[in-house]
Amino acid sequence: MSTSLIDWTAAQFTALYAPSATDTADAEDSNLIQQLDTTFEPDAEIYLNHLRSVGSAQFKEFVASRRGAGTEVECKPEDLVETPFEDGDADAGTIVAGRATLIRTHKFRIRAAPAKTRTVIFFSARIKQNPKPQIVQLFHTAVDKPFTVNLHPAHAIDVSAL
Repeated sequence: MSTSLIDWTAAQFTALYAPSATDTADAEDSNLIQQLDTTFEPDAEIYLNHLRSVGSAQFKEFVASRRGAGTEVECKPEDLVETPFEDGDADAGTIVAGRATLIRTHKFRIRAAPAKTRTVIFFSARIKQNPKPQIVQLFHTAVDKPFTVNLHPAHAIDVSAL
């Protein structure tokens, strides 16, 4: 397996968290289920914020709650590494681990600019080729951080005018 698994993993996180272009909840749900089926093996182990094996339904709910209000998402992979799961055994899979920062742009505005939320994800994914890559085990820790908003512009005050 090549370093393209790092690129594949970043693309999968972007696709998972990106809002779909459809307006209906059923189509949105269908798109998310399709993306999860493409990304994960059917019996994949998923650990979400260190909860023991949450299952695909809980992970789908977690991801869906972060897709709703957004209009676009940008994934910035940082410090990603790739290593074989077991040396000499290519069938055992590959581990891709690191941090990804998702910047989600929302439909509403703050001070005439679109509101944004930063989601920082620390993860470790075991990926197997079946024949295409799929995650078989994922440790996923995420935290949402809003961007700071400066509501009071900094400007000089002439004290003598007071």
